[in-house]
Amino acid sequence: MRLSVVIPFYRVEAYIGACLERAGRLKDCELLLVDDCGDDGSADIARAFCAAHDHARIIKREKNGGLSAARNTGLAQARGEYVYFLDSDDLIEPEALMALVKAAQDQRLDVAKARFSYMDDETGARTDGPAMKKTPVMDGGALFAAQCRENLYEPMVWQCLYRRAFLQEIGLQMAEGLLFEDELFQAPALLKARRAAAFEEVILLYRQRAGSIMGSFAKSSQWCLSYLEVCRRLSALTEEAGNAKKALSRRIGQIALSVAKNVKGYDLPEDVAEEVMRFVKENRRELARYALHSGDAFVCLQGLLLKLSPKAFDAWYGWMRR
Repeated sequence: MRLSVVIPFYRVEAYIGACLERAGRLKDCELLLVDDCGDDGSADIARAFCAAHDHARIIKREKNGGLSAARNTGLAQARGEYVYFLDSDDLIEPEALMALVKAAQDQRLDVAKARFSYMDDETGARTDGPAMKKTPVMDGGALFAAQCRENLYEPMVWQCLYRRAFLQEIGLQMAEGLLFEDELFQAPALLKARRAAAFEEVILLYRQRAGSIMGSFAKSSQWCLSYLEVCRRLSALTEEAGNAKKALSRRIGQIALSVAKNVKGYDLPEDVAEEVMRFVKENRRELARYALHSGDAFVCLQGLLLKLSPKAFDAWYGWMRR
């Protein structure tokens, strides 16, 4: 079997049907639908789909654990040569994904990375994602560094195919209990991949909707802790990053600065914005340290400003966005 597609679902009754309809067109694969114990009609839709598709099955978790835990549940039962993680509110491009699988097999890739497009939930309008170019086979650290250098790097795991035996070899799983867990999966996978490549084909339509995990920024400041923990865990990888150390350090610095930038970037409500700025003030030295160690002059300057005055940093960034 060439491919395992892991599809966690939780309270996506309005979207999972369209997601599965597209996924059902994939060939020579298994579809692992991981039920993360939602309380809507998603499971009924999944069961009906599996009844009509003998290559699909539901894996029922004992309790809700979040996206990372559900992905790990599916990964543990995957049997395909390659694994692909599909979010249940997005839409796959079946022919493009299968072409990517063939290319990955032909070139014996540990990680194959492709493009995506944004899709507006209300209108269905599509907008191009980062304009990646096809690359030759290279080690994954070199691909990571090149994409960071060209400002094309995005961390979402559904941009990539992963060779399952490679993931087992390096012992990589999703980080549970955090938001932005993709940062802690794609980057380590690339840094340890011996053979990786990027491709120009669009394999996924990334639905932009208010109720998604990313839409939760405006509800509370709890995501700040996840940002900081992501910085800490990625920082622990820098000494093993080889030729990608500089790129990884810059990436960590950018993530650290994003905590404060998200106040203006997501137009947070006043009460949440105040909570975020209190967090930034309390943790500004650590956040600034990641920026100051980035090796990038502009990121360093921003880190210095953040360290000196989070309020001034917030005002400067608001002015920059005008």
